[in-house]
Amino acid sequence: MSDPALSGYFSISNDLVDRLLRGSHQLAGVPEEDRSGVLRAALDAVPEAAELVRPYPHLLADGDSSASRLAFSCLSAAATFPQARPDQIADLGTLIAILFGFDDIADNIAGQWSHRDIAAFFEQLCLIVSGEPPQTSAEGALGQGLHVWQAWCDRFRGHEGAAVHASTLREQLELAGAAMIRERRWAAGEEPWPSYEEYVANGSLTILYPTWWAAALAICGPAPADAEHWGSTARITGLGAACMRLVNDVRTFEREKSEGKPSSVLILECQGMTTEAAVQRVFAHYAELNAAFLAAIGELPSLLAGVGEGQRKNVAFNGGWYMARDTHAYTVQELVRDADTYAD
Repeated sequence: MSDPALSGYFSISNDLVDRLLRGSHQLAGVPEEDRSGVLRAALDAVPEAAELVRPYPHLLADGDSSASRLAFSCLSAAATFPQARPDQIADLGTLIAILFGFDDIADNIAGQWSHRDIAAFFEQLCLIVSGEPPQTSAEGALGQGLHVWQAWCDRFRGHEGAAVHASTLREQLELAGAAMIRERRWAAGEEPWPSYEEYVANGSLTILYPTWWAAALAICGPAPADAEHWGSTARITGLGAACMRLVNDVRTFEREKSEGKPSSVLILECQGMTTEAAVQRVFAHYAELNAAFLAAIGELPSLLAGVGEGQRKNVAFNGGWYMARDTHAYTVQELVRDADTYAD
């Protein structure tokens, strides 16, 4: 994915949020005493992750590009599972970068496609999870998206829990694809914009948090893997996803406005709120959901405590990051400098 194609999109700023959150720190969600280890774990995973995405430049930018999310993605995975092996962090970090790419495809940022094209793309992704090779003649970002997904799924199947949790990953990916088609129809004016509640429910799928956690259960979840673990963590996963959706919206609503897409902030504006009042209302809702999220984590059985702690760390890291900046324009070199800054 070339920088010129995305420079205009990624340069859309959010001055109101920058003013309201002046002084926020991108690593606020990681305790200071843990930052050195998290940054080093992310950096150790980058070479393996970069090797996997390198053949697919139409979709996934190089780690030193301003359009890249590779460094951020490895850092998010490391902040979630700081004690995981480098290959586990690499696989989960790469998955985040790939899911960002899928979102760019669904939003027509990486190219222009019809709803039917996007539906067929997600159907192919689901089949690949089940072990079928991609059936496509597509070139560019769409074709590369299918092939990088096949490469990632080949690695995924090497993890002990993959056989148990692959069906959940496929199911969550299918739900996310349907939610993205719904979002496209809203943006195209083919269907009326949703209510705030309908939007948050749909956006909790399009944020792809449940999709990522279906894979994370297989890669870093309890052993032996058990399909029941997904159901037992469904409530915290849903609450965590809603938290991620809202904090993402606060950071990105100006870009979504340029795309004609609904967001929590923009829907509240349409109901008569000023932009600042809408942002404050979304922050308040985020705080309510986060409190419920933390309470639900505390109710998990001991066997799933590690999953709950991982979700807590994931939402804390991403929440802190979005308060300070967006996910792109954080290069591998910046990650190196941050790791050096916090070195023990």
